[in-house]
Amino acid sequence: MPLRDQPVRLPTVLCVDDEHHVLNALDRVLHGYDCRVLLASDGWDALDLLEQEEIDVLICDAAMPGMDGLEVLREATTIAPATVRILLTAHCSNEEVVIPAVNEGEIFRLLSKPWDDGELRRTVADALGLEPKAWLEQQHRLRERDRNGDART
Repeated sequence: MPLRDQPVRLPTVLCVDDEHHVLNALDRVLHGYDCRVLLASDGWDALDLLEQEEIDVLICDAAMPGMDGLEVLREATTIAPATVRILLTAHCSNEEVVIPAVNEGEIFRLLSKPWDDGELRRTVADALGLEPKAWLEQQHRLRERDRNGDART
């Protein structure tokens, strides 16, 4: 098959949080970005998706019932070592969460809740290795979409 006939694979971002309103907000922020967004409401679903899909970026909440975010990140290093991992937490100053996440979960970045939409988008762009110009073009498109009221709720 000639190169131009091959389908373009969009990068995939997996968001994991036990709070559905947080998942919806992450999906809304990343909607319109040149990526596919998958959502998981617990660690087990996240690990299943990591085994089944090629995930480029994993955004995972730290505090979840059952399997916490640190355990998900630890498992992700084995299941999908090339996946870039981002920890989302309301407890950025908690050394019991942050230090193990950095050392054992090999996180790329730590984002605090509530997050700044622009910072979240920049972090995903950095994780995907987007060039600054491509990131700025996407930001412009997203701002226009938001200004025109096209954002998902």
